[in-house]
Amino acid sequence: MNNVLELRQLWHIIQKHFFALVFMAIIGAGVGYGIAKFVIAPTYSASTSMLVNRSAEDTSTTTANLSDQQADVQLISTYKNLIISSNVLGTVSDNLAHPDPIVVKKAKKAVYDTLLDGTKVLVTPAQKEVTKPSTKNRYKLSVNELKDMVTISSQTNSQVFSINVESKNSQMAADVANEVANVFKDKIGGFMKINNVSIIDEAKASKQPVAPSVKLFTLAGLVAFVGLTFLYVLIKELTDTTIKSPDEVSQVFGMTNLGIIGHIKPIKNFSMNASVHSSRQSGTQRSRLGRAERE
Repeated sequence: MNNVLELRQLWHIIQKHFFALVFMAIIGAGVGYGIAKFVIAPTYSASTSMLVNRSAEDTSTTTANLSDQQADVQLISTYKNLIISSNVLGTVSDNLAHPDPIVVKKAKKAVYDTLLDGTKVLVTPAQKEVTKPSTKNRYKLSVNELKDMVTISSQTNSQVFSINVESKNSQMAADVANEVANVFKDKIGGFMKINNVSIIDEAKASKQPVAPSVKLFTLAGLVAFVGLTFLYVLIKELTDTTIKSPDEVSQVFGMTNLGIIGHIKPIKNFSMNASVHSSRQSGTQRSRLGRAERE
């Protein structure tokens, strides 16, 4: 019975302060939306997928092929450690800060023709390599900064794994992911006897941020403001010791309610003295008689 009464009291408190709770919910949702949209800088993510397996020359039979696939799946953890190593990320940092120039024309060696007497005659002169500055963006990122940005993910029993990069700049995230994949592809042969590395998908810049979640922040602001408001109202109501109804008198003091006395409006010049009251009445009657005689 007490539990029903307590739940009823909570419901009455909610009904009493319903509009205040709704108002604070709107404010909380607006504050959460504003923080997620205008205060916290958005974070973008880009990823590239890679496949690393052994050369086809080493997989002549079906049994060997299956065993090699299982071995490649188990080696993904090793690939993860190699990718975030200082050896790989150090090269990535240098390449991002100083990208290689674009080769317009490759260098060519001089071509000579040998005569019958053994004399060499120049046919085509040597040509130097012609390059132009790279159009890639330059980023000054340390190895520790790259380690904080790069994560590796993979699915169970799959030879494919992804290199994920998060950054405040969407284009930077894509460039870093692609550079990490290219450097790892070049270096994996020196680390292990593997020469079959494929980049399945290149990373692309995304315009949709992955964090912060506007919906989550809006919902969190709504819940926080409503919860704090309800807690304040609940504490205020529970600490209010004033008696508001006759039923509370019976519950608190254990007394029987005999009746209710209504509010009596005060009367001017009211006296409990009977003589004063009779003298006022006689004086009123005499004044009335005097007015009647004059008329």
